[in-house]
Amino acid sequence: MVAKQDVQVAELTTTEAAVLALLAIEGERSAYGLVKQVEKAIAHVWSPARSGLYAVLPRLVSQGLATSRPGGRREQQLYRISADGRRALDAWLGSVEPGSRDPFFLKLFVGALSDPETMHEHVAQFRADTEARLAVLRAIEQTNSGRGHDWYHRHLLRYGIERAELELRWADDVAAALERGPE
Repeated sequence: MVAKQDVQVAELTTTEAAVLALLAIEGERSAYGLVKQVEKAIAHVWSPARSGLYAVLPRLVSQGLATSRPGGRREQQLYRISADGRRALDAWLGSVEPGSRDPFFLKLFVGALSDPETMHEHVAQFRADTEARLAVLRAIEQTNSGRGHDWYHRHLLRYGIERAELELRWADDVAAALERGPE
């Protein structure tokens, strides 16, 4: 049974995980309802092509990660996360992936489906990734002459450095908030 879960988790894409998370949070939904939920709640973190969202639902059903049943309207299906889908989602939520920005943001967005300790691990990994990126940018900054092409490059370099510094402060704020818990 564990090997089956590992295979499912290895094959779980960010889109599949996001859809499973929405089904876990929102309950049974139609594809159209999920599209509307994405637009309303999560599009600033994750927003697949509408066709991609419609395509992933039958795939989740065929993999046993979701179930479907006919809905009230003609040709409308209602989807629900299955027990195997919840196990695969839990494993995905628990996997800390170095260098994985978008999945990290999605995992934080649906963090109530996880536990604070795991979320701390995700934030710590995001912080470590950001520190590494900042170190690279600062090393490049030392070699930037500020002339010719370097003058133009310097503007983007400063942007990257300032963004990384902001992300480090933000990560520290998120870690502190996780310590306090919801208010």
